[in-house]
Amino acid sequence: MSLDQATKQRVEKELLSFLEKDARGEVKLIALRSVLETTGTKEGRDFIGEGGKLLSAVIDLTLDPHESVSRDAYFCLINLSTEDTIAWKFMNMPERPTVVLDILHRVLKPDCKHADEAISFVANVTRLPGCAKQLAHQILASDSKVTLDGIVNILCQVNFNKNATMHYIGPVLSNLTQVSDIRKVIMDKQRCIIQKLLPFTEFKESLIRRGGIVGALKNCCFEYDHHSWLLSEEVDILPHLLLPLAGSEEYDEEDMEKLPVDLQYLPPEKQREEDPDLRLTLIEAITQLCATRQGRLTIKEKNAYLILRELHKWEKDPRSKLGCQKLCEMLISDEPEVGMEDLHKVTVPDELVEKFDKMDAEMLKDFEEDAANKAV
Repeated sequence: MSLDQATKQRVEKELLSFLEKDARGEVKLIALRSVLETTGTKEGRDFIGEGGKLLSAVIDLTLDPHESVSRDAYFCLINLSTEDTIAWKFMNMPERPTVVLDILHRVLKPDCKHADEAISFVANVTRLPGCAKQLAHQILASDSKVTLDGIVNILCQVNFNKNATMHYIGPVLSNLTQVSDIRKVIMDKQRCIIQKLLPFTEFKESLIRRGGIVGALKNCCFEYDHHSWLLSEEVDILPHLLLPLAGSEEYDEEDMEKLPVDLQYLPPEKQREEDPDLRLTLIEAITQLCATRQGRLTIKEKNAYLILRELHKWEKDPRSKLGCQKLCEMLISDEPEVGMEDLHKVTVPDELVEKFDKMDAEMLKDFEEDAANKAV
């Protein structure tokens, strides 16, 4: 049942009196539990997010000395930030414009008690490209207390915080790499940041961390001017994108020798990436690298088609299978005519885009029907 404005104001006033910093711990905890329960519905989240006072009170309580209070305050923020309008409000609070950056700064300290909850909140907020862009600009400011190097270094330290797993720092990095300026820092040739991320495409301990890093790598592949460098020995990104897609298939000697060394003679127990969304992200990253002539030629030369062909035979997920098929077709096709080699620069007429989208939809439907029949 929706509340009228007068009732909302009365409830808000009562809640605020119990959420004051100086209120007794048990009183704050009871009030926060009420807020937390309210954030379990969209109507409740909208009510809490309507005015800035309740949001500010909950934010303040994330620093409460009572751990139960501070933890529940973070849980409230996590729930609230699932709403796009409220996530945007967190990033644009006039009285505290750096609140998300401040919370991220806390997370980057090894003794942060509720780091997992705090970083989950930051991940939720930065889902929105506009929020990611604002936080990115704050991080890249010369006087920022948070640095991109610091985020990546912690991401690469599995046991950084004994109180937390810190896995959601992966999605935070992925979200930040929606911003071109962040991608360019990650691919600064003097800083060796992206090289630190590559081994984590096979990080078995956490799908969340692994997925965040793969997402960040895919986003970096949108910087077309860096394709040659990404595929060079200096970075060598391709084996790290292909290895999770490879199984234990055996190839003849000639084909095997054309593969990158890390993909040759894989053991019989080698398993492919288990998550279909992540397999698709890896496929999309390689597809982006094929958008430039040099990237495409390098990927062909490295015999990536061999791995992708076997993946296509094995793949059960319709969306991943479609992405894999389109990539395979690109790799076995003749090179485009002169002037059309860099695919990302080619303007495709709207009627052709519509035609291709229709073909993809039909093929996806076929794959879905085939998967359903095999499941029976």
